[in-house]
Amino acid sequence: MTEDPVTRWIDALKAGDEEAAAELWECYFERLVRLARQRLGNTPRRVADEEDVVVSAFDGFYRGLQAGRFPKLDDRDDLWRILVTLTAHKAINQFKHQARQKRGG
Repeated sequence: MTEDPVTRWIDALKAGDEEAAAELWECYFERLVRLARQRLGNTPRRVADEEDVVVSAFDGFYRGLQAGRFPKLDDRDDLWRILVTLTAHKAINQFKHQARQKRGG
């Protein structure tokens, strides 16, 4: 039985393999951009857009992984849940930030 490549990349990333990070980026970036676009809706993209949201989510993921904040990260399903959660939160924060700028504060 062939092991899932995403699971191999997760294990390699936990060991500090930067190539694994690039593989995960390639695998998930576009799907997360679509998710962020949905979450941002019709919000004007003044300072940051959905790609910026995903870059920030991946950064948060990598930092969190290094800090040991994801003890339940064993396979693609765990990874997807983490990335979706981070992306959704980053999109919400971006939406709130844009709303504050619009009000002048």
